[in-house]
Amino acid sequence: MGSNPRLEEPYDLSPERTVMLGVDFQQGFGDGAWEHTPDAATAVTNFGEAAASWRRAGGRVIMCREIYYPSDFPGPDGEPIADVVEHHPLMSGRVNAEFYPGLVEPDDLVMRKTGFSAVAAGNLLEILSDHGWDTVVMGGLTTPICVGTTSDDLSMAGLKVVILEDACASQPFDGFSAQDAHAFSLARFRYQFGQTMTTKQFREFVDGLSAASQA
Repeated sequence: MGSNPRLEEPYDLSPERTVMLGVDFQQGFGDGAWEHTPDAATAVTNFGEAAASWRRAGGRVIMCREIYYPSDFPGPDGEPIADVVEHHPLMSGRVNAEFYPGLVEPDDLVMRKTGFSAVAAGNLLEILSDHGWDTVVMGGLTTPICVGTTSDDLSMAGLKVVILEDACASQPFDGFSAQDAHAFSLARFRYQFGQTMTTKQFREFVDGLSAASQA
């Protein structure tokens, strides 16, 4: 778990103080999708399996997405700007804005954001405070952008953050491959902001919790 030189001790990931967070697991982020994210399918599968284990252990899951509605873009007359509504890729009702199927369960908390960070552009801190959660285990799309800004903001607000390394994926950009952008984003995060785990490590930990509770 983690290699942050300033945070050597693993965090307490008990369900009472920890929540899982899925950021922008939306169909607009995928291999050949609106935002080309070639490893998105693997990230989605891994997050789904980790979240299923977490729910079985009594943990809660927050699913967050960036989505917009016509009323978000009023024109001078107060009516929605038709051109924006028609062409915005993450407008409500478009496939791009929808979660990947099978990820959201009825007891999950679903929240909306209107920008990259679920902290700066959403009410994530309020949700965490209301439930007494001080630790977040997260995955999402994409690693450098919405996962990165959200995890940075959480850390700077005093929360403990663990990113599931293989439950995230990046797009390629500016000459960097998707895999290199993903790897660097995680290395940067570990260096200063928090800890990382693989989904296998997390699931093994969670399965241990379930076994202990049944003993």
